Amino acid sequence: MSFKHIFVCILAVASLNSCLRDDEPSGGGDTPEYKAYTLGTPSSFETKLEGLSAICMNETGDGLLVAEDNGHIYEFGLDGQLKNTYTVPKPDGRSKVDLEGIALSADGKLYVCEERYREVYLLGADHKTITLLSTGPTEANSEENQGYEGIAAGDGVLYIANQSKPKRVYTYSLITKEWATAFDAEWATSLSDILYDKEDGTLWITDAKTQKLTHLKTDGTVLHTYDISFVKKPEGFCKDPVNKKFWFVCDQTSRLYSVSYQ
Repeated sequence: MSFKHIFVCILAVASLNSCLRDDEPSGGGDTPEYKAYTLGTPSSFETKLEGLSAICMNETGDGLLVAEDNGHIYEFGLDGQLKNTYTVPKPDGRSKVDLEGIALSADGKLYVCEERYREVYLLGADHKTITLLSTGPTEANSEENQGYEGIAAGDGVLYIANQSKPKRVYTYSLITKEWATAFDAEWATSLSDILYDKEDGTLWITDAKTQKLTHLKTDGTVLHTYDISFVKKPEGFCKDPVNKKFWFVCDQTSRLYSVSYQ
């Protein structure tokens, strides 16, 4: 074979290899393709309680903790039955405390957020005492009843969802005690709860007005959106990874909802 023919063959192989690399996913194929969850048939449980605003798994993973607008924490079994009621004292002698978010961290600590005063608290192990951690940013022209609606506990950081004006997710570092803006959720209408998923380090956000559940990265990149219209006003959301169920609270119907996922 002549030198010319050998040179042409080398160019052809190099060109083929280049085409194959261009067809690979970004990141060289290391980033797995997102696979959407499949939801089952939802179930609902009547509570006859008003103002249900947030939900998380309890410390032992065998029950649910639900925060209520006027400072009560309710504990439910996974059968939807009420087990305990706890009353949280109102800070600084206020007439009202508007608890809108509750989250359990990986180290077993419970955090709650107060909407109108835009505050974050550590909830005591007795579920009846709270300690102020920090007061967060108050945006210009924001309204009291459009503040902190959800809280999520990540790895050394809390994620706080502001309902609207702006529709924004903040972070609060448990290490440096500093606040920052994670992202603005312009795709949403009214943020109502947020969850940090310890299984893959992602976030889940519910929208009470559009009845949507959005799965996204911590930088705000949307992965998938789920229709949850079986919940009339989804104020709270949590994930039970052991039993593979999503849980919701609805303050319009006073019901708990669960739905299996795969």
